Amino acid sequence: MRHLLGILGMVLAMAMSAAPALAHSTVKSTAPVSGSILPASPAEVTITFNEPARMTSIIVVEAGKPERKLEFKPGGSSTVFMVHEPKLSTGRNEIKWTALSKDGHPISGAIIIVIKPGAAPSSPRPAPSHDHQGG
Repeated sequence: MRHLLGILGMVLAMAMSAAPALAHSTVKSTAPVSGSILPASPAEVTITFNEPARMTSIIVVEAGKPERKLEFKPGGSSTVFMVHEPKLSTGRNEIKWTALSKDGHPISGAIIIVIKPGAAPSSPRPAPSHDHQGG
């Protein structure tokens, strides 16, 4: 029994030391940050990851309108992805993204940007990203 407990302890210690290597890519930052209120659509939306990922889809959901696919660059693996001229509508815009992390697991998240004509640009303090680990 003592031998079995020793083996279990060793297996558990090995599993715990390997945990950081199993971590998925995460969003490091976005520009504009989620929760921003802007007077007009930004010229560009940027999503930056902590390590290379492969973006698979970026869409925008606007109240009362069908989802709209946004074109992004680059098309391959990168740490920074950009949407030029997203043409966000007045009101609440939810930009939903999906990607494959470096280890091949799907990850997703969303950025909320409110367009309010005449508003002074404001951004909330940076907070933990709204990404979700798949897997």
